[in-house]
Amino acid sequence: MRTFPRLLLALLTASALGLNSPVFADTAAPVPASFAQDFEIFWQYVDENYAYFDARKTDWKTVHEKYGQQVKSITSKRDFVAMMEAVVAELYDSHAHLATSLPHSPRLVPTGTDLWAEWQGQDAIITDVRANSAAERAGLRVGMKVLEVHGQLVAQAVTQFGPPSLKTADPVARDWALRVALAGPRNQAVKIKVTSTQGQGQAQGQVQEMTFTPGVERPATPLSSRNLDEIGYIRINNSLGDSALIAAFDEALGKLENSKALILDLRDTPSGGNTFVARGMMGRLISQDQAYQKHELVSEMRESGIKRSWVEYVSPRGKFIYKQPIVVLAGHWTGSMGEGMTIALDGMQRATIVGTRMAGLLGALGEVSLPHAGFIVRIPNEKLFHLNGTPRESFVPGIAIDTAKQEPGKDAALDVAVDLLRRQLAKDSK
Repeated sequence: MRTFPRLLLALLTASALGLNSPVFADTAAPVPASFAQDFEIFWQYVDENYAYFDARKTDWKTVHEKYGQQVKSITSKRDFVAMMEAVVAELYDSHAHLATSLPHSPRLVPTGTDLWAEWQGQDAIITDVRANSAAERAGLRVGMKVLEVHGQLVAQAVTQFGPPSLKTADPVARDWALRVALAGPRNQAVKIKVTSTQGQGQAQGQVQEMTFTPGVERPATPLSSRNLDEIGYIRINNSLGDSALIAAFDEALGKLENSKALILDLRDTPSGGNTFVARGMMGRLISQDQAYQKHELVSEMRESGIKRSWVEYVSPRGKFIYKQPIVVLAGHWTGSMGEGMTIALDGMQRATIVGTRMAGLLGALGEVSLPHAGFIVRIPNEKLFHLNGTPRESFVPGIAIDTAKQEPGKDAALDVAVDLLRRQLAKDSK
């Protein structure tokens, strides 16, 4: 069995790696036979290396048969990219992606979406709205039921994204397709029709049409920090892939050195990052070398029958170690390396976690190059675990926030964190 070269890019995500690179010109397109060769390279790589087939209902052999026939009729690079997006979607895995895109490609989830939604029976319900986002400003609220997306009934719109090559139906795939549909194409505003429910400021059952272009307003700096009456607060501004964040974190921590507790807000880290930056930050919060995350290379077990797993460590660094109590805020826009930091600080018993479930991006990424088409595809090829053995994607904060009960304009998670730390400080002072 042929094995293709691997480059493990631990916990890097599309935004940090330039997924939004310009679309290539079709004038330099390879001959159709080359597209077929690239498809075979990709299919074989995934067959040997994808770490989460056990969590997917995808019939990967059927995928080979279906798209192996389809690729024979493709004559342009643009059409090949569109086909490969459909192939990757068969895994219904938001961490898997092409390192290129078309103008009408679906936005990334969670990076490019303002809405988190789930099916509740036959109803598509908004379960979270990104803070400070265009969707929030448009008036979308948790609990609203989605009726239409881009003029189509929501159930019909979702079928365009649902993976067709499943052995059996999977609710996970249906939820994934719903969120992709609500993210919308990159070159269009999102147009949806929703109905309000009781307690959302409108009459129950009132239908509203809303149009917005997803996005959040954030400072240009890697982080924001302030003092909340003896409690330090640091919010990471989607910069876990930026090495400049380490120096910014050191500076912020220096200004908060005398605070009695710290809140680390990771709720705006949807684009992930890398372990270098994360370890640089976490090293300021521990006094000795500590394990923080477990890895498992599934391909080796698949090939040899011998399991390979290991634990990664982080080491102390900096002028001083911050030893006061810490709360980490996490949510649906905590992705990849943000998720890694969250489970790490929980596993090292260095922080209390407050918030909702996170983005649930699977594993660490490996990549395969498609030499004729000239782009790469990234697929999770390592499983990642909390130190207690729980899969990273299954982690639930110790203190859960019910988004349905949060009032517009309020930050329930931050309020809970501040209250928790103040009570702890008051207790310690007695």
